[in-house]
Amino acid sequence: MPSLKLEPSVARHLVHLLATDDAFRQQFATATEAALISAGHVPEDQTSLAEFVTLCCANVQLADKEAIAAAEEQIVAMLTCGTAYTVPMLEHGHGGPRTLR
Repeated sequence: MPSLKLEPSVARHLVHLLATDDAFRQQFATATEAALISAGHVPEDQTSLAEFVTLCCANVQLADKEAIAAAEEQIVAMLTCGTAYTVPMLEHGHGGPRTLR
């Protein structure tokens, strides 16, 4: 499953644009990959970004601008920690005490 992690400055700029700019919101809804790049995201791998957008951003329906502005800190936190799931590994020490790593 592809993931997306943004630099803090890019995440803040992206959220600001989604909360204030109608033209950018339209671009994000119709051309998400281009919108992410225009907000300042520099993908490590263009193919991974395209795959992320295809699998995770299909049929984007944005919240209204006020809701995005009100949740800015939470959205930025999510975008900067990454969107992939981290699964705890419990197999370490099989036969002994199990610890999360």
